[in-house]
Amino acid sequence: MSSTTQAGRILALALLSATALSGLASAAHAQDAGPSQNATINLIRALVKKKVLGAAEAEAMIAQAQAEAAQAQAVAQAATSANTAATTAQASAASAVAAVSPASAQPGTSVRYVPQFVRDQIKDEVRAEVLADAKTQGLVAPEAVPEWVRGIKITGDLRGRYEGRFFDNGNALDFVNIGAINAGSPYNTDPATNPYNPAILNSRKDRTYLRLRARVGIEAAIDPQVTAYIRIATGAQNNPVSTNQTLGGYFSDKDLWLDRAYVDYRPVDGAHVLVGRMANPFQMSELVWDDDVNLDGVAGSYQRKIGSAFSAFATAGAFPLDYVADDGPKTALSSIKTDSDKDKWIFAGQVGGAWQAADTIKASLDVAYYDYTGVTGALSPSCSNIADYCLTDYSRPGFAQRGNTLFALRDITTVDPANTASPQYYGLASKFRVLAVSGAIDWALADDLQLSLTAHYAQNLAYDRADILARGFNPSSGLSQIANNNETCSVELSGGVCPAGKAVFKSGDVAWMVKAAIGAPAIEEGGDWRLEAAYRHIEPDALLDAFTDSDFHLGGTNAEGWSLAGTYGLRHHTSVGARWMSAQEISGPPFKIDLMQVDLNVKF
Repeated sequence: MSSTTQAGRILALALLSATALSGLASAAHAQDAGPSQNATINLIRALVKKKVLGAAEAEAMIAQAQAEAAQAQAVAQAATSANTAATTAQASAASAVAAVSPASAQPGTSVRYVPQFVRDQIKDEVRAEVLADAKTQGLVAPEAVPEWVRGIKITGDLRGRYEGRFFDNGNALDFVNIGAINAGSPYNTDPATNPYNPAILNSRKDRTYLRLRARVGIEAAIDPQVTAYIRIATGAQNNPVSTNQTLGGYFSDKDLWLDRAYVDYRPVDGAHVLVGRMANPFQMSELVWDDDVNLDGVAGSYQRKIGSAFSAFATAGAFPLDYVADDGPKTALSSIKTDSDKDKWIFAGQVGGAWQAADTIKASLDVAYYDYTGVTGALSPSCSNIADYCLTDYSRPGFAQRGNTLFALRDITTVDPANTASPQYYGLASKFRVLAVSGAIDWALADDLQLSLTAHYAQNLAYDRADILARGFNPSSGLSQIANNNETCSVELSGGVCPAGKAVFKSGDVAWMVKAAIGAPAIEEGGDWRLEAAYRHIEPDALLDAFTDSDFHLGGTNAEGWSLAGTYGLRHHTSVGARWMSAQEISGPPFKIDLMQVDLNVKF
C-alpha cells in the first residue's frame, strides 16, 4: 500500500467519526440550524480530485456520514456532553489532517474529531498491513520469532541423474574386486580347496541407472565468531566418495547419513578453526579429491589480503582415517609395531595466493602436501592357514577403489598337509606422501561470461619401485605376493626371465590434469550456461586411490582420458547438465570405460 493511499484512508476514517460527533453536538440546536456537511463534503471531493480517494469510495463515505448523522439526531440526551467533545474534535482533527496530508486541506475547511476507538482501528490496520508487507518481502520483526530461530539457516539440493556405463568389448574379464574381499572374510586363493572365483568387477556389460542425491544442511550462528554446521545426505554407508543413491530396490526406503557435522570458530578476522566432519578445507583439489569427500578431524586456515591486488592463505589439518581396535592382536615380536603406531592418519598443509591482475583477470596458485601415515600394508609373520586372523590384517585399507599396487598381507603356513587353504587379505604396497600444485587463470569476458584455465600436477614423493617389490616379496616362499592387475608373468615369479615388455609390476608416481571452462561462473538463474573440457593422467601409485574422482574410470588411479560437460540454467536455482567421460587403463590388462551422466539439479 502506498503512503498516499494509507493517508487518505486515515483521513477518511477521521472524517466519518467527526461527522458522527458533529451530529451529536448539533442535536442540542436542532431548531436553530440543521447539521451541515458542506465542509466534510468539500474535503472529500478535494481528496477525490487529488486522486487520494476514488469517486465510488467517496460517495460511499458521504452516504455513511449522512446515515451516522441521522442516527446521532436520536441521541438528544447526550447533547450537552457532545458539545464539549465537538469543540475538542476541531483541534484534534486539524492536527491529524496536518500530519497526514497538509497539502490536501483547503482554506476554510473545518476538520472534525477522531475518537479513540477509530484511532485504535487505524493503528491495528496499519500494523496488519506492515506485517503483511514484511512477510511478502521476507522480513520478520525481531520479536516475531525466538532468538535461536533467527540464527538458523537451512540449505540443500536435490539431483536426479541418468547414468550410462559403456564398457569396451576388448576389456579383460578377470578384474578382482579386492575391496569386497578386504571388507569381508579373507579369500582362499588355493584352487585345490576353493573352486569358486573371487568377486569380479564388471568389465564388459553395459549398465544404465537412475540415481538420486539429496542433501539438507543446517547452519546455526551460535555467536558472531562461532557457527555450527550439520548436513545429512543420501549414499552408501562405506563410500566416502559418493552421495548417490541408486533407485529401485522394490521402492524400499533410501538411506540417509551424517554427511557433515563440524564447528567453525573464527578467533580473528580471516582465521578459521574447524573441528568435526567438515567440508574439504583445501582449495583446488579436483585431481586429488572427489567432490563428495568430507574430512574427519581438525583443521585451521588463515587468509589475508595484501594490498589491493593480492591475497594469500594457509591451511593445515590432521585427519584420522582409522584407529586400530582396542582388542586387536598383540605380540611380543619386536618386528610388529605397537597398537598406537597402527592408526592411520592424513597430515596435510597447503599455501597459496591469488593476484587480481586487472579488473577482468585473476590468477591463483597453491601448493599442498599430504602425508598418508600408516596406510601401507605389512607382511605378517608366519601365520597358520586356519587362524581367525593374522597379525597384520589391520593394515589392509578400510576403503579403496582401484589402481594402487596391492600385495597379499599374510605369510600363510600350512598346519595340516591335507588342508592347503590360503586365505588372504590385501594391502597397499606403496607409501604415500603427495605433493600437489594447482594453478588457474580466470578472465571475465563480459557480465556472466568467464573463461577459466586450470592445471593440476601431483607426485607421490614416497614412491619407490624397489621398496614396493621388497614389501611384496615373501621370504618364506621366495615369491612375490603383488596381486593387483598389472602386467605379470609366471616365469618371473618363479625366478626366471619374462618375455620382452612383461614385468612383475608396472606403476608410476605422477598425475596431472588440465581443464578449460567458459560460461557463467555459477549457474544461478535461467539462461546461465557453462561448458567444460578436461584431460587427466593418473599413474597407479601417484595418488591414494580411495579418494579420487569416483566417476572418472569409475574411480581410482591407473587411468587416463578426457571429459566434456555442459550445464544450462532452466529457472532460478534449477539447472540441467550432461557429462561424457572416456577413460582407459594406463598399464596392465585393458579396461576402457565411457560414462554418460544427465542431471537435473535443484538447490535451495
